[in-house]
Amino acid sequence: MINRIKGIRHPEAYHGDNAGTPFFEGWYHKIVTKSGHAIVIIPGIYCSKKVNNHFSFIMIFDGLSGKVHFERFQKDDFFSKTDSYNTIIGGNKFFSDGISLNIKTEDFSISGSIDFIKTHPWPVTIKEPGCMGWYAYLPIMECYHGILSMDHELSGELIYNGDLLDFNKGRGYIEKDWGKNFPTSWIWVQSNHFNNNKISLSASIARIPLLGTRFAGFIVGLLYQGELYRFTTYRSAKIVELTYDGSNINWVIEQKTLTLFIQIEIGKRAGILFAPDEKDMVKKVPEYLDSKVSIKLMKNNSTIVEDSSDLAANEIVGDIENLLELANKH
Repeated sequence: MINRIKGIRHPEAYHGDNAGTPFFEGWYHKIVTKSGHAIVIIPGIYCSKKVNNHFSFIMIFDGLSGKVHFERFQKDDFFSKTDSYNTIIGGNKFFSDGISLNIKTEDFSISGSIDFIKTHPWPVTIKEPGCMGWYAYLPIMECYHGILSMDHELSGELIYNGDLLDFNKGRGYIEKDWGKNFPTSWIWVQSNHFNNNKISLSASIARIPLLGTRFAGFIVGLLYQGELYRFTTYRSAKIVELTYDGSNINWVIEQKTLTLFIQIEIGKRAGILFAPDEKDMVKKVPEYLDSKVSIKLMKNNSTIVEDSSDLAANEIVGDIENLLELANKH
């Protein structure tokens, strides 16, 4: 119980010690060069309950080509601390303030290191231990979520399949998931590449099972000029509208005197990411790194900020019609 409480206070850390099966945990890094080349790097671990399959992995998604590389490692190649973000997989290292990579196979290679400068983690308090709020204290949740940095500057270089990628003065974002399984359906969008470089958005809504019922739980954070505006289920924010026509999403949320408008235009090129299944990690999550997102934040009838981005990460997965029905219940 003590270890579980410690883990709740450290969403960035490893939660798999004594977790039982099934279990997965993955740290999602999006790093983008100054010129707009986006790469996603996800270190993680997976353990099936159905079969004897326990391994660690590193997944790399190139937003420019749409290619996804999934490198498997032995479970013994994995080390991670339970009170901080300090994870080692083989010769690869991942920390709150940087990553170091060294993978070389017959048809894939990536090496180098990136430093993270001035990260902006979602605040952790006793009342709200991270972006899940008090839901993080419930031991029966299917999936837990953490936002380790809404936005940070990058420094460093990677050699990717023989090409030099310069990440100096680029921007990064970090989040993570852990638990028994992913939700059955969700919508997610993230960008910290707006015209105003003081803006970062992370917005997700998912079908959440809880005690025999289902509800649409959402976590939306808008970082603007150093202030994090939080629109979440546990803060009693209300969905005014959520629609999807196959290519565009319109989402309006109210939180007391604040209203946030989010419009998403689905991108053109998706990579299929691996996600936990009953017996293995399998390809099943299409992700775009070229979606467009527009936001407008209002207080009463006054606009606080309005902006758009052409470099948004975006996922739309599962039975979205059912998710919309749950979300639009008033």
